[in-house]
Amino acid sequence: MSIDEQLSCLRPSAYAPYRNPREYITAWTDRIWINRGLGQIHEMYAPDVKVHTSYGETYGMQDVIGNSVQKMVAFSNRGGGHDDVIWESRGDNGFISSHRVFNNAVHDGHWTYGPPTGRQWYNRSVAHCLVQDNVVTEEWVVRDEFAVLEGLGMNPYLVAAELAQRSPVLGNAIVTGEEAGSFAGRIANAAERGVSGARPARYAKETRLIQDFFDEVWNGRHVDRVNRFCDNTVVCQSVRMRRVMQIANYQLELMSLLAAFPDGKMEIRDIAVHDSIDLGLRVAVLWLLRGSYKGAPVYGKVNGAPVTVMGISHFELRDDRIIREYRIFDEISVISQIIKHGNGWEMPA
Repeated sequence: MSIDEQLSCLRPSAYAPYRNPREYITAWTDRIWINRGLGQIHEMYAPDVKVHTSYGETYGMQDVIGNSVQKMVAFSNRGGGHDDVIWESRGDNGFISSHRVFNNAVHDGHWTYGPPTGRQWYNRSVAHCLVQDNVVTEEWVVRDEFAVLEGLGMNPYLVAAELAQRSPVLGNAIVTGEEAGSFAGRIANAAERGVSGARPARYAKETRLIQDFFDEVWNGRHVDRVNRFCDNTVVCQSVRMRRVMQIANYQLELMSLLAAFPDGKMEIRDIAVHDSIDLGLRVAVLWLLRGSYKGAPVYGKVNGAPVTVMGISHFELRDDRIIREYRIFDEISVISQIIKHGNGWEMPA
């Protein structure tokens, strides 16, 4: 399906005054967070917007503005590169946008993590935004915070210990668990209806491939079947700016997360598919991994803590094979959940 055909499913009012949903998202991002036009958040976000993070929920744009002011002061030269926007219609006047950004900045102001360090950091983040009637009504945000702390020369376990008592977003206890906020309920078939609503009836073959990949490889533990789904030269860009190539290394990168949570099960919460001339066909997947920290001591002494990991993967497909995946999740949130559980947890040496 061409870009024009995809746009034909939407009224122009869904993304006006821009040419398409991609331009809507990138232009607003630059106007607000690069040019510091924070007051324009009132125009882009609904008054009762819901923002879901790995730490909990915020409601209303004042939280969005307040958090943004603090971050702008802490990282005054923060830049963001628009890696990709994978968008798909949700009704005739709305769309879901999965916006992947490469971030970098110098820590030159006070922030949640402490006074200025003068050090530079890099990471990736994804904002999965539901836009209805030309405003963002709901957003799921995933950031690689471990990479930030590594760049700042800080101990991520000490920071996670503080966050186990107090979320930087809500200012109170971290909200986790199967029935809390971003993690509530179960999605039966995200190819038909995910947390962003009903999907258009197209790209059935591509969504089936991704669903089978999660079912067979992640949940079925048939890691040997990776080569059924991936090209031999597959590349995975993951957390802490890791990059692996080819089937064997891709398998090990995937297994490294399961090693810590051997009973972990993946659930696809949302799917969006977009095809374009310049970037080809891509699939955005919002997922949850639910498991127990009772495997490899990746994050300190194993204590059996129940953990819910919210992540987003962007897959690039070619000839019915995955050629690239960007896999983003927040390890600091994971460590915070483990620490909060207690039960003899000890920081790694």
